Parts: sequence; structure tokens; C-alpha cells
Amino acid sequence: MMRFEIKKVFSKNVNKIALLTLLVILVIVSMLTVNRVEYTDGNGNSYAGIKAARNLREAKNEWAGYITEDVLGKVFIENKEISNSKDAMSDDIRESNKAYARKQGLSDILDMIISAYSKWRDYDYYAVENISQEEARNTYEQRISGLKEWLDSGEEVFSDKEKNYLVSQYEKLKTPFYYEYISGWSALLQNIPTFILIVALIIGVLTSGIFSDEFQLKADSIFFSSKLGRNKAVRSKMAAAFMITTIVYVIFVFLYTMIVLGILGFDGAACPIQLDMWRSIYNITFFQAYLLIVLGGYTGTLFACTLSMLVSAKIRSTVISAIIPFIVLCVLPFTSRIITLPQIFNLFPNQLMEVYISIKDFSLYEAGGYIMSDVMVIIPLYMILSVVLQPILYGVYKRVQIR
Repeated sequence: MMRFEIKKVFSKNVNKIALLTLLVILVIVSMLTVNRVEYTDGNGNSYAGIKAARNLREAKNEWAGYITEDVLGKVFIENKEISNSKDAMSDDIRESNKAYARKQGLSDILDMIISAYSKWRDYDYYAVENISQEEARNTYEQRISGLKEWLDSGEEVFSDKEKNYLVSQYEKLKTPFYYEYISGWSALLQNIPTFILIVALIIGVLTSGIFSDEFQLKADSIFFSSKLGRNKAVRSKMAAAFMITTIVYVIFVFLYTMIVLGILGFDGAACPIQLDMWRSIYNITFFQAYLLIVLGGYTGTLFACTLSMLVSAKIRSTVISAIIPFIVLCVLPFTSRIITLPQIFNLFPNQLMEVYISIKDFSLYEAGGYIMSDVMVIIPLYMILSVVLQPILYGVYKRVQIR
């Protein structure tokens, strides 16, 4: 019965078009992500693509290894020499690009130093010019000092317990960082939330008719009057919806990941996320951040589609139920810009599609004396809600009245 329900979904022309559209979007978004990685050669010419990724990997992996104080000091000196060179100080764009080409290999490590000595929530490219080599060597200590200064500035309001939590998270981060080429993972993590949102909306279209089609086709009287129409048949629809949501999500996210990393490179999966998100309080690697983003996206997709099917079973409209994921995942962010209640809106389901931003920044919650980040709250919360909605969905559709 479940296979029959799945077959009905994919036999509809509108759903075939939706899947074809998703395939086209997969290719487009993958290419856009790949083109985020650029390389500038010794002649000052910039280009993107497979060759650019290969050359950039070679340049950055010259600095592969642990970023010790000695490495930070060496990067500081080399950057200073390049910045004071004739081509770097030239007004000719081609000449300045030649200087930039020599900085590409050390750019990620240089960004660490710049971020450490920039004002909080700011990135001052010239900050490195106002510090000494010894200060550059103390980049890790400055990261903690910068947080403490910001917490004491009063720009943000945190309780003493929250302040202690933030500082402890910074102090727990293992240093020195291990470094290698990370541009592939960096590009993937920046773009995958957009693709996941598109996948969620398409899945919403695919599953929107599972419960309402019987009414649209005037087959509800036959369906509900059959022997298993109000129990096993309903459970089969629910199982089919779950399988479609899971399989389509996994396949397309996997394909997107393999295309991007297959071209840009898998290097850097075990590097700390702070190499790309300097002020993050999450002491995780790029691969772990990827898993969190994908899990958040799946949870949001499952919740939105379950809610959509609940509406479908209640009001018997495929069109309206298909719009529900769009409202839940896309309209709510605009509402949060009109009404300023960050603590509340940070718990809305659209945030599950923005786990990347949550990892990059942070919002804290206190419950039972424990301090938790928003990601640690919102993913379990909507997992539980998705499970709770299942028996409600079953009960609503099981008791539907034939008209």
C-alpha cells in the first residue's frame, strides 16, 4: 500500500515537473557554488572552476599543518613584505593582483590575525598593519580577550552565567589549529542552506496531495468505506510521505555535496570551523558543521511537510497545503524583520534552514540552570514536534467525514 501511494505521487505530471526543476536547480546552484572559489595567477589574471580549485589547493596546502605562534609570526612578516612590495603599492590593478596572488596561500591564516584584532562584529582588513609581530603571535589569546572586552562593553546584554558560558566555550577550543585547504568546505557551507530550502519547498509540492488527492479525485467515499481505509491505508499514506521526504532530501543533498566537493576538494573536513567563522562558539569541525546544517534542514523539511499534510487532511486542498512550507520557511523571516522579538523568532522553524548563520553567530537560552545555544534547542524541539504531529495527522485523517 505504501509503494502504491509513492507511485501515485510520482505519476502526477506536476510532481514530475517539480523533480525535473529540482534537477536543473541542482546543476545551477552547484556551478554557482563552484565559481565562488577563485584563483589569481602570477600574471594577475583571475579565474574560477576546476583549475582554479586545484591551483588554490596547492597554494594553500604549502601552509598545511598546525598554526603555531611561529607560523602566525611568519605569516605576519611575509604579509608585510608583500604589502610593501612595488606591485602591491601600484595603482595598476594588474600589478596589485600580482601581489594578491602571492598572498593566496596564507590568506586563511592572515584572516585569523585580522579577525582577532578587528572590532567585534567587524572585519578591518588594515588591522594587521597596526599590530606587531609579537601581537600576531598572540592571536589565540587575543580571540579570548576580544570576547571579554566585547562582553564588558555593554553592546550586548548577557547574564553573568551566559558570559561565563561564552568565555568557557572560547577557552575550551583546542589550539593551535590544524590547517589545510578549506575553500571547498567553506563554499559548500555558505551555499547549502539556500539549496536545502529549495529542496524543502519542492518536497512540500510532492507531498501536498497525498492526503487531499482522494477528495480532489472524488474517491474519498471509496477510500474511507474500504475495510482498511481508516487505519492501515492512512498509515500507508503517512509512511509514504515520510519516505518521499527522506529519500528526496538525502539524494539531492548528497548529489549537491558530491558535485561541489568533487570539484573543489574534500580537504579540510577535520579543520576547526573557526578558520572560516572566527567568532563561532561551536567547537566543531567543518564536517561536523555540515552535519548540523543538513540535520537542521531535514528537521525543518520534515516539520513543514508534516504541517502541510495536516492542513491538507483538514481542509482538503492540495494547493493551499503546498503553500504551507513556503509560509513556514520563507514568510516568517520577513515577519521577524517587522516585529523585533529575536529570542522568539530565533525559535521559529525557518531558523532550521539558517543553521549556518546560527553557527557563525549565536543566541543563548537558559533552561533548568543550563545555558544552551539556539541550534542545540531548535533542532531537538522541532524533531519532537514532528513526531508529535504524526498521531495528530493520523487522527484527523482517520476521522474525516465523507461529504
